[in-house]
Amino acid sequence: MRFPPGSHVDQFEIVEELGEGAYAETYKARDTTTGGVVVLKLMNPNLVADPHNFQRFRREAKIVAELNHPNVLKSLDEERHRTEPYLVLEYVEGQNLREYAGTLGGPVPIATAIDWGRQLADALVYLHAHGIVHRDLKPENVLIAADGTLRITDFGTALLDGAKRLTWRHLSESLGTPDYMSPEQIKGDRGDARSDIYAWGVLMYEVLTGRVPFSGDNWMATMAAHLQQDPKPLRSSRKDVPPALEAVVLKAMRRYPEHRYQTAEELRADLARLDELDPATFDLATEAPMGGMAATESTQRLWAFVALVAVSFLGIVAVIITLSVVLR
Repeated sequence: MRFPPGSHVDQFEIVEELGEGAYAETYKARDTTTGGVVVLKLMNPNLVADPHNFQRFRREAKIVAELNHPNVLKSLDEERHRTEPYLVLEYVEGQNLREYAGTLGGPVPIATAIDWGRQLADALVYLHAHGIVHRDLKPENVLIAADGTLRITDFGTALLDGAKRLTWRHLSESLGTPDYMSPEQIKGDRGDARSDIYAWGVLMYEVLTGRVPFSGDNWMATMAAHLQQDPKPLRSSRKDVPPALEAVVLKAMRRYPEHRYQTAEELRADLARLDELDPATFDLATEAPMGGMAATESTQRLWAFVALVAVSFLGIVAVIITLSVVLR
């Protein structure tokens, strides 16, 4: 822990560490000038000297500063002088969706799942209307407040219309989490609004069934499954899922973007009229595999080996670049 409880970052007194990742670390803190509780998101100090990651951090700061929606975590940044790069975000007393679902001791009630789905669709409508694609929607990045309101968090991999394209020096433009990545992101595309719709579908599938639709022995096998396999019907594992809701979730998860909901507005509209939908009108026929990859065990092992080589190479490059910056 870089900042133990009681230490200070400018006017903020650290209360506790909330999380630490390769890119950033987050802390619950008290603003000594106002007494309010906030979240500080600080860049990993080992990455500050890297122009790519610093640009990524600046892009996230620009994105969150412009957001104002009840289902999106707010920025509280006043752009004061600071001793190092960090974001100041609202603090939500609660848990993320994965933690909360784990406390229920059973499946998420259908009514609760539908409410969550509608809130997330509302947030996506707002984000996409502002030219923002999240690209990493997953249970860990959705907070649930005490009043049941959801907040989408973590815009570190988000895209902003008109923003400069960042190179892949350390991180791929297809950033995301394998369980929730859309097939086009897995293939290396940047993704668009329909990629968020796909992730919404995967998240809802997991909320309703208790498992993600695709899995494998390693992350490359999981990604191959997204390109090759069709998800099993939700009602095969949970009979009380309404057929119309199942159809909406499976349409959001169509392998090819042109077969999904084309906008979050379309998705939200169907969620608002589930009682009127006829599942038989949804075209959910089996789709051809994407990219021509054979979903065999040998292919998965090959991709796993390629991934290992690629990660090792990027790690070596990162070390070289870091040393060159330090020794310059």
